[in-house]
Amino acid sequence: MYKYSLDKSSKKFVCPACGKKRFVKYVDNETNSYLEDGSGRCDRESSCKFQKSPHKNSVISEFTTPIITRQASTLQSDFLALCSRNFIENNLIQFLNIYFSEEEVQSVILKYKLGTSKHWEGSTVFWQINPQNNIMAGKVMLFDIKTGKRIKVPHNYIQWVHKLLKLEDYVLQQCLFGLHLINESTKKGIAIVESEKTTLIMSLFLPDYIWMATGGKGNFNKKMLLPIKDYTILVYPDKSEFDDWNKTTLDLQKVGFKINCSRFIEDKNVPDGTDLADIYLESRTYNDPTIAQKQLTKTEIEVNRLAQINPEIINLIRTFELLDNEHNEIEIVR
Repeated sequence: MYKYSLDKSSKKFVCPACGKKRFVKYVDNETNSYLEDGSGRCDRESSCKFQKSPHKNSVISEFTTPIITRQASTLQSDFLALCSRNFIENNLIQFLNIYFSEEEVQSVILKYKLGTSKHWEGSTVFWQINPQNNIMAGKVMLFDIKTGKRIKVPHNYIQWVHKLLKLEDYVLQQCLFGLHLINESTKKGIAIVESEKTTLIMSLFLPDYIWMATGGKGNFNKKMLLPIKDYTILVYPDKSEFDDWNKTTLDLQKVGFKINCSRFIEDKNVPDGTDLADIYLESRTYNDPTIAQKQLTKTEIEVNRLAQINPEIINLIRTFELLDNEHNEIEIVR
């Protein structure tokens, strides 16, 4: 055991580099107190990466505390049916309807066993289901209905189902989102991305792969991928994440994984954080001008129709800064 180690609790402090409350301090394992020398690590792995190691971190014991493993908890299968409704109120599903047919969207709902949550109006439930059809976890996230982006203001809208159910003794052991699909085919290759939303979208664009998601960049590791070791795997890291994911890929190859890491996104001139779905959706928007019209609200569609008859409506809206009935700006399509 080392004298100092990163705090394993959920407590976070303000990062001295980025100013966000995502900083994990080092703990003195002999006194069980935080170090106050500024040492620690920001867990904003992509955007900050600040880390400062403590001075003279030495080994104080050759003996380690035995690791006590607890059996992973699972959720009742009844929750699938309870949440598999109200998709007309599901922001992400309504966003997908902009780009894909009703039949395509319905197929992806059934394939990935998606759900709708009442925790936040319009939120989506992503179930992590293993090959034995056990529900290992459920993740609730809220997306913007027009952009499809995750809502992070005024806070990050993401929560676990077992926490919402107040299952205090729940032992969370995550699996890949979409892992249950390996029961359907042993011939298809597997493609892995970080985001659950991207998995849904790419399964419609490139259905020849079984698409799965890690649900977080830190979840791309041997333990998560072990159930699919015998498959041919291709991974698509988000922009700026290639180096980390490629390093893990090379390590996995050494232990027998048939896996490769794609540079497709990394070699494109796109902002950091761009993922595969962003690129494919942008391409479809460019090639299909009707999509821009679908992204408008009902008010915007009507205003744009009237503006074609009388263009002075546009001047009126801009002069008086008129808003729709939900106090949002009215977008004009030229």
